[in-house]
Amino acid sequence: MSGRRSIPLVARREIRERLRSRALLYSTGLLLLVAGASTAFTTIVDPHTTYDVAVTRPAPAGLTAALERAAAPLDAKVHVTLVSSPAAGRRALEAKDADALIVLPADRLVFRAAVDTKLAAIADTAVRTVRRHLPPAPELTAVTLTPGSGESTDAEILVAMIGSIAMIVSLSVYGTWVLAGVIEEKQNRVVELVISTVQPRHLMAGKVIGIGLLGLGQLALVAGFTAALFAAGAFDAPAGLGGSVALVVPWFGLGFALYAVAYAAAGALASRQQDADSAGQPVTTVLVTAYLLSYVVVSADASSVLAHVLTILPLTSPLVLPARSALVGVPVWEHAAAILLILASIYALLRFAGRIYAHGLLHSGPRIPLRTAWRLGR
Repeated sequence: MSGRRSIPLVARREIRERLRSRALLYSTGLLLLVAGASTAFTTIVDPHTTYDVAVTRPAPAGLTAALERAAAPLDAKVHVTLVSSPAAGRRALEAKDADALIVLPADRLVFRAAVDTKLAAIADTAVRTVRRHLPPAPELTAVTLTPGSGESTDAEILVAMIGSIAMIVSLSVYGTWVLAGVIEEKQNRVVELVISTVQPRHLMAGKVIGIGLLGLGQLALVAGFTAALFAAGAFDAPAGLGGSVALVVPWFGLGFALYAVAYAAAGALASRQQDADSAGQPVTTVLVTAYLLSYVVVSADASSVLAHVLTILPLTSPLVLPARSALVGVPVWEHAAAILLILASIYALLRFAGRIYAHGLLHSGPRIPLRTAWRLGR
């Protein structure tokens, strides 16, 4: 049977088998529960955003009360500190003792490195109320101490962290599904019947595609549920969330293809479910090491030379590229280089793993060493 026919058949079979599994239902329910519980926890623990605002003396009467009233509809609180001069306010900003500085004589709202639109709206509304001015002319001009400094906002950091954590969890969970599925077929001797009509590499490709589509579907369901909570006003999402999520999706597919093929080959070397953990340990170790290295480098300096290198390396690009895009942006040439390198790596690994997979599937008994499977697969 040709690969064009066999791969979709294997993928559909894998999807049908997994949809009947209680593990899929339980894991989907758990993810939905975690998404809902996270929203509730955020609302209970920190229902309001608190801003520390410095105001140059003399402040007009009623400004503090006006700031508090303007912040209330936006689920925020404002703590006001009076400073003697703009220079003193600048020092407070640089020391991170204040989130913004209101300089009323110059009609300026000064931020440290990035303008917070919510706080800007609160300050402008409050000053307009105190001065009894009507819209639409703005009262304050928002400026920053260090324009274009590249400092990441809390929202951008949050998007990067959530994206990278979701990526490694997804890759490890769905990669383990591939590993367990291969071993299960070997134990049931089903694979001996399947490969009589389907080539081993087509079987591996269909299994990876089928489980990958299930993983995407499960993530899409959780993302849809989270989007519904956001639309209902259950929580506030960062402005860059949509674009970052859109970038995570294709890189999940590429990263899954790379690591899932390795998990499939590892599963072919084992014959019992008891050996699944030890068989998949090398792949898991590489994945966890790649994540930890990526996290340390990107957290320290997302614009460093090493961060640029990790952006295009196939083992780390699915974890680093979406995170760096949310934090500092990634040049187009790095996107192109990363995609070309990971596609080439997937093809090379598919050819390598195909030989391991072809021999390992028919092996029974103790776990077969990788070198033996490679030699016998020639």
